[in-house]
Amino acid sequence: MKGGVIRSPRIRRSTPEQVAYHEAGHVVVGHRLGLTLVDVDVLDDREGGHGHTNFETPSWFRRDGPLDDRKRAFVEAVTTTFLAGTIAESRRAGFENWEAGGFDLDDVVRDWLLLLFPASEARQRLLGFGQVATRLVDDPANWKAIETLARALLKRRRLAAPEALAAASLSG
Repeated sequence: MKGGVIRSPRIRRSTPEQVAYHEAGHVVVGHRLGLTLVDVDVLDDREGGHGHTNFETPSWFRRDGPLDDRKRAFVEAVTTTFLAGTIAESRRAGFENWEAGGFDLDDVVRDWLLLLFPASEARQRLLGFGQVATRLVDDPANWKAIETLARALLKRRRLAAPEALAAASLSG
């Protein structure tokens, strides 16, 4: 998290099309889970990343403090959303490419999943969230939205939230 925005930069050797599907997966699943999109791009950065999806961090969210139902639901949504990018990319590529999602996986475990569970449970819990993310990506309506948004990202390279949601035919 940087400056009140949840970011998903990554280091990868994916094709531009795969990067677009990866970022579109984050957007569509995040939206379905109630996260508020800021913007999405398929642009290189100085950190070796080739795409970024940024969501707002709610003003009420604090990493420290008690774990209540609202905080748990938010962390679960973020965790599932981070995983959805690599799952969408893998579905499009026709093979799993978990190395391309290294930042996402590291960030999910290090910064998010450990807010909910002890490290000894992280791997098992990660698998469960991956199953949820896979079901969301594979949902026909979501997959159609991912495909449509990925095509728009390949053309425009960066979309603000209203443009991205409109391109994916998602209400904003």
